[in-house]
Amino acid sequence: MWTARILPLIGMATVGGQFLFSGRSLTVDDILNYTPSEPLLAALFLWMAFALKSLSLVFPILLLFAVSGQLFPLPVALLVNTIGVAISMTLPYLLGRASELDFTEKLLKKYPKLQDIRKLRENSSFFLSFLMRAIGVLPCDVVSMYFGSTKMDYLPYITGAVLGFMPDLICATILGNQIEEYDSPGFWITLT
Repeated sequence: MWTARILPLIGMATVGGQFLFSGRSLTVDDILNYTPSEPLLAALFLWMAFALKSLSLVFPILLLFAVSGQLFPLPVALLVNTIGVAISMTLPYLLGRASELDFTEKLLKKYPKLQDIRKLRENSSFFLSFLMRAIGVLPCDVVSMYFGSTKMDYLPYITGAVLGFMPDLICATILGNQIEEYDSPGFWITLT
């Protein structure tokens, strides 16, 4: 059990350290250069990147949405990204769920706004999960770990969380899909 708790933290520190000490930022082209050309392998690669993102606070999820928009036709890109978001929010949830109760108290001390979430949760887990993703007050990974540590039911949590992410997911995917079409209405609508 101890190993299951420490490995994600080591992964987060390793990935975060590489980006912080390299002095460069990650771009769409960087990800595209490593992505396989075979569509199924590209989807699997992106899902692994979404999983990595869930263990690293420095990896931007909107970048993955845009990459998927460039690699796939729009409906497929939206599906790949929806599955990717579910993956990226499931891993910290499971990490929180596997933790002990004192972990919840540590999160509450570090992020006092989680106290308000605790009160709102009594009404509807689905709505709270949706709201936390839609407004984005706290880091997604922290909220996912908190919900897992409080043993929130998975189905209302993941359904609300994915739906709360949809506006960003749709806009970034369309933007990635039409990034080279500067004169298209879709490009300008999603950019604003």
